[in-house]
Amino acid sequence: MDAFDDVQWRSGTDDDTDNSRPATSHSEDYAQHALHDDDDMVSQAGPSADAVDLAGIGDEKLITTVGDPQTVHDGTKDAFVSYLVTTDTDFKTFQRHHIAVRRRFTDFVFLYKALSREFPQCAVPPLPDKHKMEYVRGDRFGPDFTSRRAHSLHRFLKRLTQHPELRRTPLLFIFLETPDWNAHMRKRPARGAPANANDQGGVFEGLTDTFLNAFSKVHKPDRRFIEVRERADKLDEDLGHVEKIITRVVRREADLESDYADLSKEFLKLVGLEPELAGPIAVFAGAVQATSTGLKTLKEHTDQDYLGSLRDMESYIVALKSLLKTREQKQLDYEALTDYLTRAAGERDQIASAPTGTTGLSGPTGFLRSKIEDVRGVDHEQSRRDRIRKLELKIEELTRESENARNVTEMFDEEVVKEVANFERIKSNEMKDTLGGLAAANVDFYKGMIETWERMLMEVENDVVEHEQQQQHQQQHHREVSP
Repeated sequence: MDAFDDVQWRSGTDDDTDNSRPATSHSEDYAQHALHDDDDMVSQAGPSADAVDLAGIGDEKLITTVGDPQTVHDGTKDAFVSYLVTTDTDFKTFQRHHIAVRRRFTDFVFLYKALSREFPQCAVPPLPDKHKMEYVRGDRFGPDFTSRRAHSLHRFLKRLTQHPELRRTPLLFIFLETPDWNAHMRKRPARGAPANANDQGGVFEGLTDTFLNAFSKVHKPDRRFIEVRERADKLDEDLGHVEKIITRVVRREADLESDYADLSKEFLKLVGLEPELAGPIAVFAGAVQATSTGLKTLKEHTDQDYLGSLRDMESYIVALKSLLKTREQKQLDYEALTDYLTRAAGERDQIASAPTGTTGLSGPTGFLRSKIEDVRGVDHEQSRRDRIRKLELKIEELTRESENARNVTEMFDEEVVKEVANFERIKSNEMKDTLGGLAAANVDFYKGMIETWERMLMEVENDVVEHEQQQQHQQQHHREVSP
């Protein structure tokens, strides 16, 4: 199940690790989130690795649960479902060790979007998809849907609490503790909105870069992240196969639940037809109904908890692959910037080495430029020196930007390496919990069935013995009465 166990992270001296990408409009923002260098820490995660992150999530306790969905303003157009979020912690940041608050789905959405903005270097665990058929059918307030969503929201918070960076963000503390969350939300959106037209231009610039990079390929891909992507794709594919099988299992358990319930009803109809067997029939029908109830409990756990965990894990893998895609786009930007620098340096060298009195350009372009300058009466030598001076300034700027982009790239690569390790740890813990829960649910079901049917056999046998004793007593009484 540990799909990333075999990924070997190479040291930062490998050739492929030098392939980074240029500074974008978010480079300076990201640099503020970068970790401080630790020269004493020798780790495959890189020189900027933080000791706390390398050690895991620490010894502090932060346990959250989500449940008890309740419909608020039921029957009105403003109806929504709130979920009880309980927290047990020994963090000194919290005012109490045990906290209980109620949050609605949009509150979780706000938390997710805010964390995604503040931690672009992290694969923030995703929320369950809102675009479900329940919204079309109008069943989004039904117990099945709300219970399934509560399980997914519980996994979302649990993943956050197991992440070494996200579990320490003040926004998460406020989300888990403050009773006046709505007032806090009204203040926060302005922080994520563009402050001026220049910021909006940066957004469009980023979209343009992403669009152009979609049609480009990395010249020198890093094998570390290629292996991670391949293993993520394989894990996603395998989970998809498991999900299909579990879906069939849930459907069959639902059919068995319905069939056993119908069977119990039909046996109860025989009680009036066979009064002498009323006891055994009623006991048998009760055992069949208990089997139906046990199957319903098992089906609900398999569907809402385990099957939901598979789908949530698939979404988490998508978040990880999206982070890998972001890293790749940054490398594409850097390679494009490096190409610009190389071409500018080549053009400068070509112009500088050209004979005196020429434009320094060869081919049709140079010929056409020479003729235009002749017509305009431009001094070829002065024009050549001006172009060399402009190219020198351009090369200086590109060199500075390229170096900045390389530094940011290395830091981002280190963050991605750590994020893959965080994903692996969270994934392993979650799979162990969900598989253990599924196994425990099956054990409880079959143990309950054994107890039910053993009790049924005992009651039937006792009823048969009692019936035989009554018959013997009646026969004996009949013989005594007979002359």
